[in-house]
Amino acid sequence: MQAATRISIDAVRAPVYHVPSASSTLDVAAHLLADTATPTPHLTTVIADSQSAGRGRLGRSWVTPPGQALLASTIVSLPVSLPTEALGWLLHACALAVRDALSERLTPLGHAITLKWPNDVLVDGQRKICGMLAQLAPASSHFTTCVILGYGINIAQPAGTMPTAHATSLFAEGDTLAGEDPTSVAHELLGQILAGLDARIRALITHGDAASSGLHAEAEAALPLIGTRIVLASPTDAHGTPALEGLATGLAPSGALLLRTDDGCTHQIDAGDVLTTGTPLTPVHDTKEKRANN
Repeated sequence: MQAATRISIDAVRAPVYHVPSASSTLDVAAHLLADTATPTPHLTTVIADSQSAGRGRLGRSWVTPPGQALLASTIVSLPVSLPTEALGWLLHACALAVRDALSERLTPLGHAITLKWPNDVLVDGQRKICGMLAQLAPASSHFTTCVILGYGINIAQPAGTMPTAHATSLFAEGDTLAGEDPTSVAHELLGQILAGLDARIRALITHGDAASSGLHAEAEAALPLIGTRIVLASPTDAHGTPALEGLATGLAPSGALLLRTDDGCTHQIDAGDVLTTGTPLTPVHDTKEKRANN
């Protein structure tokens, strides 16, 4: 593992460590957290120019060419007195902070930035520009709980060079500066994201839960799938049939998705591939054909 170098970024007060390349910024952040000689206060962040084994949700990989994306992992430190279910809202807080930062750049260009549960940020409801992941980490103090939030934002990739047809970047969406100076754009985004994340986390700690802090309502309002009929395409049963289908009614106190099936039962979904649909779906191949976002 390459040594991380502390750098200074305007408008970022927390420590920021840079590595030219890494298997994953999550791994570097976890290593720094375990190193008692390295200060890792709340919102300490690791950024990399490239990563060879970036991790996505459900074990998927995240591959990005060098110098063309913001690849970051941020250490969040919470008091152990905060209820455990509050941890489920950290990914929502991060997604909202990313949405706000990207909206500042892309809304003036005529684009809308929306969220796809549980961890994607989309342009115009169709093209993925950011993915994120959260993992628990050993805390450096008995008085804190640590979570590492990993996120990758496509910045400078030209249109047509992304690994999938559903991916995009700031540059591909018309942000010319993102193509000309991706490093300065990445640093500016990081400052905005950390500020938005910190504000939401402070409110969560102050009020003790997502409902009282306003995070619950903000996250629900940011998810277009709430109030629509959806299918849980992954995981599936032994026959390849989607596990659940029904109406997305909102978010649980833990941040999980609530789905009401046709029999009137409400299920709490903590992870999986959720797709919107207007008609009943059963076989997995039918589900994939109707997939709006990947």
